[in-house]
Amino acid sequence: MNPKMREALHNALGDEEYRKLEKTIEKKGMMALMGEVAKNPKLRKMMKTMMGAPKNKEKTMSPFEVRLKSHHNSSAILDDFFEKKSLDDDGFIEYLDGETRDIPKSIYVHTPYCDKICSFCNLNREQLKGSLDEYANYIADEFRKYGSTRYMKESEFEVIFFGGGTPTVYKPNQLEIILKSIEENVRLKDGYEFTFETTLHNLNKEKLDVMMKYGVNRLSVGIQSFSEVGREFYNRTYGKEEVIKRLEELKEYFNGEVCIDIIYNYPNQSKEDVVEDAKITRELGLGSSSYYSLMVHDGSVLSEDIEKGRVELSKSLEREKELANAFSDELMKTGEYYQLELTKIAKKGGDLYKYIKVRNAGGDTFPIGVGAGGNIGNVGVFRMAKNGSVYSVKTEEHRKFDMVSGLMQFPKVKKEALIDILSEKEMNIYGEKMKDYIALGYMNDEGENFSLTNEGIFWGNNISKDILSHLANTLYGNKRKV
Repeated sequence: MNPKMREALHNALGDEEYRKLEKTIEKKGMMALMGEVAKNPKLRKMMKTMMGAPKNKEKTMSPFEVRLKSHHNSSAILDDFFEKKSLDDDGFIEYLDGETRDIPKSIYVHTPYCDKICSFCNLNREQLKGSLDEYANYIADEFRKYGSTRYMKESEFEVIFFGGGTPTVYKPNQLEIILKSIEENVRLKDGYEFTFETTLHNLNKEKLDVMMKYGVNRLSVGIQSFSEVGREFYNRTYGKEEVIKRLEELKEYFNGEVCIDIIYNYPNQSKEDVVEDAKITRELGLGSSSYYSLMVHDGSVLSEDIEKGRVELSKSLEREKELANAFSDELMKTGEYYQLELTKIAKKGGDLYKYIKVRNAGGDTFPIGVGAGGNIGNVGVFRMAKNGSVYSVKTEEHRKFDMVSGLMQFPKVKKEALIDILSEKEMNIYGEKMKDYIALGYMNDEGENFSLTNEGIFWGNNISKDILSHLANTLYGNKRKV
């Protein structure tokens, strides 16, 4: 506990009550503080005072010292309690030839190549060297191989998502090879969503024609920032005016939804910078914008620059929060856009982002390509190499936790959906924990839903992980593996 927090608690409670609280925190950890806030009016008053503190002061009363900036592998929480079994390639094919579940299904295709590496990135990708003919044929062969299974033959897929890397780094003839194989081996459901992640400099009309010919109807463009300073920092191609021009041309030519990614909190970024990013997004009428706080990945150019003192990033959570709220407030202020999930704002009547909805509703995500991961039923799959995949059979408890975590990626958590997943006992544990976050001002109980406040959206991934950890320890603590 930092000194400012100690002082605030001591001032609010007095000597005796503060000593009792300290002992409680020593026994149960910092998260016990939220339960005390829910019970103690002195602490609630103190919390309200601090939540309304001037913006130029750090707010120190959050129970979290580090913000989780992305969705975590929630079911991994259960690995301390339950063993997973594994399958080999033959066992996986046999599993696919078994009975097919009637649940939403998606396909994720990974392209681990880029022709230009972003400064912050160290994802599963490498600089493109030479031709991608061999990899394109490999992907096409994978669709032919799995297309012969009962699973593929009996399934209709709501979503196909090409991620990377940069999936539009393929040449038009290579795209044709891959997409033709998909057309021949995959059945798409009416109203499907077919996405390619892309950069602007990797797109041309010839590639777009091939993609549209085979039903691609959504593009996710890695913009990261419209600011000249931001684009230089992220090592992006083109300046601000050229980016806007190309997005306008893309919207005009492409028969589908055009969405973008924004990454905020680069060094010395101002509030005006993120407001401008939001304004341009809205003025262009883009289908949606993801907005992520800059993450430093080990092995990236950025991590090396930080280590050598060439770049210094702000560690202020208040600054990070101010930038996040400035972007979301500006983009949604006219009522044209709404909060679709924790890190995505969508245009009303525009982007539906079915990929994340399928994944977070407990649907299947069939992974294709080196570096791809997903799950089919209760079998988790990770493609380590062309001829090396890892298959792990999850317990029903793992699957249940994944589904609850998925629900908590949205600003409203439907109680009816939770009741369909959790037992009465589990729901009671979940509900009691939610009271802690309601007391903190992170949640509201709307009767049919739990809804996140702006503060809750900022801490959404932490809240999800903490609630699931609490469920696991309460339900399975006596099963912990030694």
